[in-house]
Amino acid sequence: MPVKSDLTIRPIESTELPLLKDFAPPEWNTNISHLFAFYFGQPWFHPIIAEFAGEIVGCANGLLNGKTGWLGSIIVLPEYRSQGIGSALTAHLMEYFRLHGCTHQLLIATKLGQPVYTKLGFTVSSTYTFLRSEKIIPPRATPHIRKAQPGDFEAIRTLDREITREQRTLFLDRFLPEGWVYQAGENQPVAGFFLPSLASGPILAQDPTAGLELLNFKLGLGCTSVVVPTSNQLALEHLSNAGFMVENTAPRMSLGAGLDWIPGGVFSRGGGYCG
Repeated sequence: MPVKSDLTIRPIESTELPLLKDFAPPEWNTNISHLFAFYFGQPWFHPIIAEFAGEIVGCANGLLNGKTGWLGSIIVLPEYRSQGIGSALTAHLMEYFRLHGCTHQLLIATKLGQPVYTKLGFTVSSTYTFLRSEKIIPPRATPHIRKAQPGDFEAIRTLDREITREQRTLFLDRFLPEGWVYQAGENQPVAGFFLPSLASGPILAQDPTAGLELLNFKLGLGCTSVVVPTSNQLALEHLSNAGFMVENTAPRMSLGAGLDWIPGGVFSRGGGYCG
């Protein structure tokens, strides 16, 4: 169905943020107004809305990391779906990233959104697996895990860049002071990190021991829901042995050439809007 002729796609105003409170589906467990407010005003964050007849009927956001752009939070209210609004929001972000020199555009698709993104040229490059446990995992001793110090921040940035192949320094920096790192010994390099205050808490590590120990640490904090790249079979097996059950999978989609990232280095995803 063609897009409504009087539909407007525009940046959201700060005073409108509370109106998005109940936009996200319940299973997302996300307050979009809080998410947008948290990043609002940052030059790398582009939140937009779809407006029809004076009412906000959809929203989305873009996250600009150098040459990489993430599309996220693409939501259309149920009564306005199948009218081209989701396509209009997505196309707006695609053009925004193109104008900012992005060579890679990425998103994680829901079943509802995947046909829209496919029509716009996105292709599936990999998948994520969603897992949940009904029980709390008791904390374990973690002698090699400690709070991140300012001297660790550059090592975290480097690890993130090597695994994601993205330039996410500006995005990550506000979360580093509350992060944790894995270091096998005093003279050993930082081999992994966990950022609990970033969305659902990403864990990235360059060696399996660091990744699994950080994952155990996260579970010991009461985490009962984890999302990992499906190709990280080590993490999936570890979670299965800990009593986690697979709930769902979702495709990671790319526009054009996909990034040469290392999914096996991701032991917990950050969020749907940032990978």
